[in-house]
Amino acid sequence: MRSRLPLLALALMSLAGCAAASGTMISGKTGSADPETVAGDYLQGRFAASQQRFGDASDAFSRAIAETGDPGVKQSAFRYALVAGDFTRARAYAEEILSAPPVVEEGGHDQVQLAGFLDDDLPRLTLIADAFRGQNYIAAQAALKDPFASGLGTAMGDLLEAWAIYPDTGLEAATEKLAETQESNFAGFTPFHLALMFDLEDRTEGAEVAYAQALRAPGADMAVRAYAGFVERNKSKEEAIDLFQRLSEDRGYLRRVGRLGLSRLGEPLAGETAEFRRVAAKAPLRMVSSAEEGAALVFLNFAWTAYERAMTQRDAALEAGFGEIPLNLEVPLTLAQLAVAIDPDLDGGHYIIGSIATYYERYDDAARAQGRVKPVSWLYNYAAIAQAEAYVAMDRRNEGINLIKDYLKQDALAPDVMLELANLLAQEGRIDEAYKAGSEAIAIAEQLSSEENRGSNLWRYYFARGAITAEAGDWARAEPDLRQSLELSPDEPGLLNYLGYSYVERGENIDEAFGMIERALEARPTSGAITDSLGWAYYQRGDYKMAVEYLERAVQLEPGDDVITDHLGDAYWQAGRKSEARYEWRRVLEIEGLGEELKQRVEAKLNGEPPAPGSLADMADSE
Repeated sequence: MRSRLPLLALALMSLAGCAAASGTMISGKTGSADPETVAGDYLQGRFAASQQRFGDASDAFSRAIAETGDPGVKQSAFRYALVAGDFTRARAYAEEILSAPPVVEEGGHDQVQLAGFLDDDLPRLTLIADAFRGQNYIAAQAALKDPFASGLGTAMGDLLEAWAIYPDTGLEAATEKLAETQESNFAGFTPFHLALMFDLEDRTEGAEVAYAQALRAPGADMAVRAYAGFVERNKSKEEAIDLFQRLSEDRGYLRRVGRLGLSRLGEPLAGETAEFRRVAAKAPLRMVSSAEEGAALVFLNFAWTAYERAMTQRDAALEAGFGEIPLNLEVPLTLAQLAVAIDPDLDGGHYIIGSIATYYERYDDAARAQGRVKPVSWLYNYAAIAQAEAYVAMDRRNEGINLIKDYLKQDALAPDVMLELANLLAQEGRIDEAYKAGSEAIAIAEQLSSEENRGSNLWRYYFARGAITAEAGDWARAEPDLRQSLELSPDEPGLLNYLGYSYVERGENIDEAFGMIERALEARPTSGAITDSLGWAYYQRGDYKMAVEYLERAVQLEPGDDVITDHLGDAYWQAGRKSEARYEWRRVLEIEGLGEELKQRVEAKLNGEPPAPGSLADMADSE
C-alpha cells in the first residue's frame, strides 16, 4: 500500500536511514602511504561512527586523508565533522570536495538522489551556512545559483535563496522567490517563511494571511510560537490575552508560550513566580530578527521534521509489534548542527541535537546541548527534563534531581517538570516524596486545564501517580488514581492494559480486568505487551491452553522481551510442554539487559523449582 507520508518526509527518512551506510571503501592508490596505517585509520573511523562517536570518526578519517587523499574518505571525514559539530573542519573539507572534479553517479533514481544530497548538496549547504554565518549574503546567493542535485537540496535551497535575497534586494524579490517554491512536498515551510519576512517588514496584512496558511500545515508548533508574538505586537491586548490563555490550557510545547505571554501582558496565572515573570519580560517576541536567523530556521525546520518523522516511524513499528527498529539520525543531526552554526542561540537546534544525542546514548553530549536552551525559550521546560534524564543515565541522579528542583523554584506551574521530579524520587525509593510531587503535578494540571480539555490533560498525571504507588506495593493509594485516570480517559489502551493486568495479578475484579485488557488489545491488536497481558490473565485463571495461544503470539510480536518470554515458558510448563518451557527460560537468560530478580527466578526454574500455577487456577478447576 502506498504510504501517505508527504514526499519530503519520505525523502528525509530515506536519508536518515542510509547516510551511514553510504561510507566508501578506500582506493588502493595510497602513493607512499603505509597501506596498513591507512586501512587502520579508515576502520577506526568506521567503527567510531558505528558507535556514534562522531568526533573520533572524523579524527580517524582525517588521519586517513592525510595519508592517502582518497575522496571517499574525505567525504566521510566531512560528514562526521559536521555531525560532531566541528564546523570549521567541515567547512574546509566542503571546499576541497566542491573543488574536485564531479563524480558521475550510477544506479537507480533514488540512489542518485541520496548520493546527490550527501556528496554534492551537503557540502554546498555547508558553505551556504558559512556565508549566512558571516552575513555574506552575496556569497550565499552565488553558492545558491546552480541547481541542486537532489529534491531535498532544491527544497532547502529555494528557502535559503529567498533569505539571501531579502537583505539586499528587498521583500518583494524575496517573496517572489518564495512564491515559486510552493510544491506539495514542502508546502508547509513556504508560508511560514513568507510570514516571517512580512512580519519583519511590519507588513501585517501579508503576515496574517501567510501565518493562517502556515498554521494549517502539519507540525505547526513553530508557526504558532511565531504567530503568538505577532498577535502580541500587532493586535489588541484582549485578542493576545485570549490566544495566550488558550495556549496555556494546552499541553506540550505551547503551554509555556501561553504562560510567558500572559505574564508579559500583566495577566500572569495565579502562582507564577517573580522569576518566571522576569524571564517572560525578556523573552523575544519575534522568532527571527534577521536573514541569517531565517536561514538557520530553514535548517532547523528540516532537521525537526526529519527527527519527528523518524520517531513516529519508530513508535509505529513498536505499536505494530516489530520491536525497536534502529534509526540513523545523522541527517537531522547534521542539519541541526548547521542551524546552530549560523545561529548559536537557536534553542530549537540545541534541543534537537540533545534529543538525538539521547537516542544515541551519548548522555554527556545530550546534557550539554540541552543545557544551552535558555530560560526565555518556549522549549526550556522540556530541555530541563531531558537534561535531568541525561544526568540520571550517567549515574548522576542527585544532579538530575537538584536540576529539576532548581527549575521548579523559578517556575512553579510546570506540571510535566513536577511529574519528572516525582519519577526521579520514585526511582530512588522515596515514595512519599514522589507521591507528594505527583499530587502537586495534578494540582497544577488541574489549574491549567479548561473544562473541555480536562480529561485529555489530566489522565496521564493520575496514571503516573497511581503507577508510582502501585510499583511500590501501595495498592490502596494506587487504585483510586488509576480508576480516576480511567474515568478521565476511558479508551486509553495503555491505561486499560495497566489496570487490567494489575487486577489479574492481584486476583481481583477478574471479569472486569479481562474486559479492560480485551478492549486494549482491540485498540492495539499488534501490541506484544497487551497480548502478553491477556495471555497472562488466562494463565492466572488456569486456562493454560489459551495462555499458550496468546503468549506465543506475544513472543512473536516482541521476541526480545524477557518478561513475555518467561511467561511463555511458565505457560508451556503448566501445559505439560516442559522441554519447550526450559528452552524459553534459557532464552530469557540470553536477553540483553535482563534484571537480576528475573534472572534468579528463571535460574531457579531451570534448576528444578517449578513455576507457581495461576493464582485463580483452583477457581477454573471448580468451574
